[in-house]
Amino acid sequence: MARSRGMVVAVAIVVLTLVALMVTSILNAVVADRTLDAASADTYAYVGDLMSERVATFAGAASDVVEGTASELERHGGAMDQDDLLRALADRLEREPAVGSIFVASPDGRLTAVAGIEGTGLAASDDDDAAYTRLAVSPVLEGGATVVTTRYSEDLVELDSTEASIDYSVTSRAWYQDALAHDGVTWTEPYISARNGEIVVSPVTAVAVDGETAAVVGADLDLDLLGALLEDIPLGSDARAFILTGDGRVVAAPAGAREELRRILGATDTPPSAADFDLPTVAPTALDQAGEAIRERGDTVSLEREMDAETGLDWVLHLEASAKDLTPSLNDFQRTAVWVTSLSILMVIVAAVVALQLWRPIRTMRVRAATDALTGLANRYEYTRRLRAILRSAEQTSDTILLIALDLDDFKQVNDDYGHDAGDVVLAAVGDTLRGSVRQRDVAARVGGDEFVVVMRVGDRASAVELARRIRDDVALAILESFHGASGVGATAGFATTATTGYDAHTLQTAADDALVAGKRVRKGRTYAFGHAAGTAGGGAPRDDAGETSRPADSLPGN
Repeated sequence: MARSRGMVVAVAIVVLTLVALMVTSILNAVVADRTLDAASADTYAYVGDLMSERVATFAGAASDVVEGTASELERHGGAMDQDDLLRALADRLEREPAVGSIFVASPDGRLTAVAGIEGTGLAASDDDDAAYTRLAVSPVLEGGATVVTTRYSEDLVELDSTEASIDYSVTSRAWYQDALAHDGVTWTEPYISARNGEIVVSPVTAVAVDGETAAVVGADLDLDLLGALLEDIPLGSDARAFILTGDGRVVAAPAGAREELRRILGATDTPPSAADFDLPTVAPTALDQAGEAIRERGDTVSLEREMDAETGLDWVLHLEASAKDLTPSLNDFQRTAVWVTSLSILMVIVAAVVALQLWRPIRTMRVRAATDALTGLANRYEYTRRLRAILRSAEQTSDTILLIALDLDDFKQVNDDYGHDAGDVVLAAVGDTLRGSVRQRDVAARVGGDEFVVVMRVGDRASAVELARRIRDDVALAILESFHGASGVGATAGFATTATTGYDAHTLQTAADDALVAGKRVRKGRTYAFGHAAGTAGGGAPRDDAGETSRPADSLPGN
C-alpha cells in the first residue's frame, strides 16, 4: 500500500510538474505574443516618427528658401532688377534641392519663375547645356497673359527664348490669395501647376513695403524628390508611404506610384484623393492624443500620423506595410506555440532562447525611442522623464540640481548659407560635446531645433556658475571647430538651481529659460544666472546670487 501510494504521489508530482510546465509555457507564449504585438506597434511608431521628421525637414527647407527670398526682396524695397533676381533665385535653387522652382509675383500681375531644367518638364538633350529656365509672365489688356520662356546655362548664359500666349491671371491664383490672407509663410493646398500640369504644393508669403504688398514669393516643392524619400522606408519592399492633406487629397506619392499618379492627373484637372490609390483614411477625431492611428486591414497594417504642429503643415503621413514585415518571427513563433503544449520541457528552453533573441531588438528600440537621432542626446520625452526622476531623488537627499538651457546664436544663418547638412554637422558637434560633459547620472538633451538642456547634480565644493560657464564655453568652442562656416554661430546659456527655485520641474525649467531669454537681450554668447528672491519674475533681467541684476556669468563675482 505504501509503495502504491508512493507511485501515485510520484505520478501526481510528475503530472502536476508537466501540467505546470505546459501552463507556464502557454502563458509564456501568450505573453511573448503580446510583446511581439507591442514591438510591432513600437516599430511602426518609430518608423512613422522617422518618416515624419524626414518630410518636415524636407518641407522646412522650402520654407527657408521662401523666407530668405522674401527677406532679400524686402532689403531691395520689394523689387529687384530681373538679372539680379535671376541670379538670386538660381543660386537658391542650386543650394536647396528640395525646391523645384521659385517664383515672385507682383500686384500688377507679373510673374517671374525660375526652375531647374528637370523641374520645367522640358528635357535637355545630351549636347544641351541648359540648366535653368525662367518664365516671365506679363498680363495683356485683352485678357490672359504673355509668357516668355528662356533657357540658361549653368553660368546663366542665355541659350534660347520662346514666347506664347496663355489664359492665366497671376493675382487670381489660389497661392497668391493664400499669401495675402496670411501673415508669414503659409502652405497652399495641392493644386495643378499651370506650368507643367503636375501636382504642386508651395510655401508662399507676401512681401510688404511701407504697409503695402510689393510682391508674393513662393517655391514649388520638388515632389519627385519627396517621392524618392517616401520610397526609402525601412519596413520591407512592400511598404508604401503617402503624404495627404487632412481631407484626404494626395500631396506626394512614393516614386513607385508616380506613373499611376500621372495617369490619374491625365484624366482629371484636380489633385487625386486617397481613394484613387485605394488608401484607407481616418477622420481626425479618430487619431489619438499623439495625432496618430494604427489599424490592421487583412495582412496590411496602416498608420496615419499628423505632422507636428510646429511645422505648420496640415499634412498626414499615411504608412502601410505587410504585418509579416513588421515582425518576421511572429508567424514562426505562433506555430512553435502549438508544440509547446506537447513538448513542454523542450519548449521552455526554446521559449527562453526566443525571449533572449527578442530582448535585444526591444531594448534597441527603447533606446532609439529615447534618443535624438542626430545628436545622440536624450530627446524631449526622455529628458522630461529623467528630469522628474532626478528631482525626486535629489529632494530626498537635499542635493542641489543645476539646469542649464542652451540656445545656439545665429544658427539659422548656417542653414541659409551652407544648407541643412552643414547645420547637422554643427548640431552633432554640440551633441558630442554635451555627452562628454555630463556624468551618467546626469542628462543632456536636445529639446528643439537648436535648443539644448543639461541637468546635473552640483557637489558641495562645486560652483553652479563655473559648471554652467564651462559647458557653454565648451559648446561654443565645439561649434567653431565643427565647420569653417560656423564662425558666426555662438551659444548663450541661462541656468537655475533648485537652491533658488525648489524641486518642481516646471519651475526650474522656466527659471533657466527666463534667464536665457532675458540674458540674450543683454548680450549673446554669455552665461546668465537666475536670481533668488528678486529672480526674473515680471520680465526682469537675470540676477546673481546676491539678488542684483546680473552680468554674464563669466564676469559674475567669484568667476
